[in-house]
Amino acid sequence: MVTDEKIKFTDAEISLTRHINTDEIEKFNWQTRNENGKGFIYDDKQKLSGRLIAQIPADEANMLIALKDLDYMSFRLNHDKNALRRLLKRFPHWVTAEGGI
Repeated sequence: MVTDEKIKFTDAEISLTRHINTDEIEKFNWQTRNENGKGFIYDDKQKLSGRLIAQIPADEANMLIALKDLDYMSFRLNHDKNALRRLLKRFPHWVTAEGGI
């Protein structure tokens, strides 16, 4: 969630600085880890249907797209697991599951 924005104008450049509060994301991910353990998702019949590894906030995803972050683009376009591992090291508040990928 964006908590503060600052726009700075110079001669030929405009810079926008956003401060993001990650408390809500971290709280959700903490609850998910405690309820589901390793992030396994079960359907109504208690059948395993998937695993939630990370929750990427839209604000941060848009920031990484604007910055043309290589790891994010590699993960998004090529589903590169190594790029996801590097992203989760840089953004540990995204993690919703314990264990590996």
